[in-house]
Amino acid sequence: MQRYIKYMPLQDIPSATRNAKEHDLASIRRSIETFGCVVAGEIDERTGRLVAGHGRKEVLMMMHAEGVTPPEGVQLAEDGTWLAALVRGWRSRSDADAEAYMIAHNRTNEKGGWDQDVLIKSLVDIQQADVNLLEATGYSSGEVPGLKEALAADAQVVTEVTDDERYGLGAGDAGDGEGPSPQDFQEFGDDIATDYQCPRCAYEWSGKPR
Repeated sequence: MQRYIKYMPLQDIPSATRNAKEHDLASIRRSIETFGCVVAGEIDERTGRLVAGHGRKEVLMMMHAEGVTPPEGVQLAEDGTWLAALVRGWRSRSDADAEAYMIAHNRTNEKGGWDQDVLIKSLVDIQQADVNLLEATGYSSGEVPGLKEALAADAQVVTEVTDDERYGLGAGDAGDGEGPSPQDFQEFGDDIATDYQCPRCAYEWSGKPR
C-alpha cells in the first residue's frame, strides 16, 4: 500500500493492545519541545492501532492535558482538539506480524549501537553550538567528559604495544627464564632451510648460495 501522512485527533489514536517497550517520557518531551513533533507514530491499517509512537502519543496527551501550546507539527482544530500526524498505509498480516514489527522497530535501533568516536565529536560540537540542543539529544553536558575519557582510554589501550608484541615474541619466548637458551639455537650451515615463497603469487626461491 502507498504510504501517506494523515492528521488524526490525538484522543482517537488507538494504542496497541500490548506493547513491551518502555519509554523515557521526559526525554521524549524534551525532544518534542525542541524539534517539534515530526510524526506522532505509525498506524497498522489492519487493526487501526499504533505500531510505533506510543511514547510520543503519551507525551502529547500529557501536554494537551496541561493546556500548553501545541508543539510544532501538531495542528489545532477549531474546537481545540490536537491533530497529530501519523504514517498510514502499512498493513500487518496477523496479530503476531504486527507485534513482531513493533519489537523489530525498537530492537533494530538498539542493536545498531554507536560509532563512539563520531558520537562524541558530534556531541561536543552540539554542546558548543547550544547546550539546550545537547540536552534534547538525551545526553547531558555532564556525560560528555566521561564519554571523552572513556574513548581516550580505549585508544590508549589500542596504541600501547609491548616489546614482546612489537618483536613478535610470545609469552615464554624471552624475559621469563623459560625461553630457549643460546645453546638451543641451530648453528649456521648450508643445511639451514632458506627456501621462501611469495605470499601473493606463490613463486618459490632459495636463499642458499649457489
